[in-house]
Amino acid sequence: MRSLPAAVVFAAAGASYLYSHGDLVKNLSPAAWVSEEGAEGAAAAGPPEVERLAAAPKEEVVAVPGPEVTDLGTIFRFDLTPQGIARRWSRVSTGLSDAHLQGYRVPLVTGTADNDLAGSLTYYFDERPRMRRITFLGTTGNPQRLVGFLAKYYGLRQVQSGNPRITVYRARIPIAGSLKVLPAEVLDKHQAATNYRVELTLER
Repeated sequence: MRSLPAAVVFAAAGASYLYSHGDLVKNLSPAAWVSEEGAEGAAAAGPPEVERLAAAPKEEVVAVPGPEVTDLGTIFRFDLTPQGIARRWSRVSTGLSDAHLQGYRVPLVTGTADNDLAGSLTYYFDERPRMRRITFLGTTGNPQRLVGFLAKYYGLRQVQSGNPRITVYRARIPIAGSLKVLPAEVLDKHQAATNYRVELTLER
């Protein structure tokens, strides 16, 4: 099981699984950190809770542990089941607001290298249940590992975004996919894991 105590990595990722012993932060919304509505929201500064968490003493922050992830293909796949997700993660949030799909949200930290990911990963299932959508909202120090994986396995290719700050990748067949990559306001080598914000949606 992987658990990182570093507050700033999780804070910038906007993961929904950050807890402070002093009730500093509970249930941070990833949508508040990386907006699903485009450039304006994504470029905005993080919420006050994120700033407070980043400044909190490390001993006050508890990160819910998740599984070891060395291969992105083990998490960005459509053959997972709700039972398998519950077995793999020690904490799964299911109270998500989608009228047509049931979501299972989990924390994700793939490692500490610059091309690793940290954030919030959500799997959505229909009533069968069959997985219909995967979303990831978070950060990385180097998006090329994720970009390369998505290009190889899901056919995502770079497209014009209309905004020079945002790099966008899309695919339509066989999986509808969208990846947005936005650099932080300040690229800090001491907090490299937060240098790029990423928003991914894969849907079938």
